[in-house]
Amino acid sequence: MIKDIVLGITAYFRYIPLIGKGRLGKYFLAPLLVGIVLIATIGSTAYGLSDNLGDWLSGWYKWERGSALINSASAWFGGIIIFVLGLILAKYMVLILASPFMSPMSQKIEVHTQLKPNLPSSGLSPIQGVLRGLRIASGNIIKELFFTVILLVLSLVLPFLSPFTAVLIFIIQAYYAGCGNMDYTLERYFGVKESKQFIRAHRGLAIGNGAVFVAMLMLGFGFFVAPPLSTLAATPEVLKRLNNFE
Repeated sequence: MIKDIVLGITAYFRYIPLIGKGRLGKYFLAPLLVGIVLIATIGSTAYGLSDNLGDWLSGWYKWERGSALINSASAWFGGIIIFVLGLILAKYMVLILASPFMSPMSQKIEVHTQLKPNLPSSGLSPIQGVLRGLRIASGNIIKELFFTVILLVLSLVLPFLSPFTAVLIFIIQAYYAGCGNMDYTLERYFGVKESKQFIRAHRGLAIGNGAVFVAMLMLGFGFFVAPPLSTLAATPEVLKRLNNFE
């Protein structure tokens, strides 16, 4: 699995030349517009909610002594919760809204690289692609929120575990982001069930691809370029593995 994680990460650099060779620049325009809207909406919402959540958390502490420390810690922890949960929701919004543009991009990469697998393929309309994305995202987001909330609570109860829980939360987010990026290719060959089976069999690739995707979102600029770059990195690696998947 470690090898696949490394391949998933390095694919971002190995396939950059395809942007020019395959004339893929136009696929960066729509996600750029989507990113501008999302980052403005999410940023203003998170800023307003973090203080409210912090006040709610500190309200559980009824004593005067140490209240200043509790208020400060609550505001900090409230900000962390809003950031993590906001990042999860933003990630799925990006994946779903970008799907009508990323699926054609994946298909064009397949034609340009001549990596077409020996499997029957079918195309989805933009609406079908969005509906499939919603179906997959609805299941993934419940699982991801479940594990993330448990880890956040654990880090609150046992603060010394915070560095470990932070790493685990990042890995979980990376895995589910990679799932979405890989499905832009898998949707042409598999139903939802088979796509999930393929991704579980290649979870290292999903984590590696998703790790860079999430890192870009955390740095802000990912809202504008993460979907096409992640599709560019995921598509050839998925295509190489399709013929050997049973």
